[in-house]
Amino acid sequence: MIETINLSTYELLVRPIIDTPDAPNRTVIQGYFLTISNPSLSALQIQLSFKAQTPDFRSSPIVAFWDVDGTNDELSPSSGLPCLRNYSFDLGPLDTGLFLLLPDVREEKVIPARNTEIRGYVRLSITSSTNPLSGKSSSVKRTLVLSAQQRGTFLPQGEDVPPEVGDYDQFSYSLPLATGGAEVTLETVVTSEPLKRPVVLPSRERIFAEIEENPAFLRNITSEPLAQRISELRVEEQRRMVDVVLDRLSSQSSIRIG
Repeated sequence: MIETINLSTYELLVRPIIDTPDAPNRTVIQGYFLTISNPSLSALQIQLSFKAQTPDFRSSPIVAFWDVDGTNDELSPSSGLPCLRNYSFDLGPLDTGLFLLLPDVREEKVIPARNTEIRGYVRLSITSSTNPLSGKSSSVKRTLVLSAQQRGTFLPQGEDVPPEVGDYDQFSYSLPLATGGAEVTLETVVTSEPLKRPVVLPSRERIFAEIEENPAFLRNITSEPLAQRISELRVEEQRRMVDVVLDRLSSQSSIRIG
């Protein structure tokens, strides 16, 4: 069973801060930013569903990006309904990514029109997970750590098109999460389908060196129950158990060791 939760509200803006030609009439451009961390040793596929009713997504162009390594990959929505946009993306073991939903200011008329004002709510689900450390199972629970923000930019006074030089200002503020906490655990289904982009984990030698230096190393980097139990063993026992775990992980095409 795949669980879905309400996550937060959001608001996309390209608007003047006051509706008058007199100062201050600066234009604000605001987007939604969601940081997602995966503290498990499983590769996850995540889906975000954005709802907007009045106005809906036909009112102004929007664009979404998913960024793990600085590449800002543009995402295409899987739903074209006027009130709904679904975005899916992969997040590897122990990794963190940033999701961005923004007014598409690449469209020439968006900033001069100053008429983007879309607000609604976000729902989140983990649509699938690899299951590297457990036996055969059709469903598992996986944990995410989340942080949502609205971030924006004020254009210089009186400007409808961003100049090369001017008095720009930026802002950001955190959004409360509907769950009441930054950590959420959801049920999802197990899949053997590989990630689009293979995940590279540290080499055995590097992991062993970290365990030698700090026997609680595994406990600090992942919430996986098996890793927590391994971290309680003596160093030599940890090395033997990690060898077994890495052998299982390396058999997956979506994960590379070293």
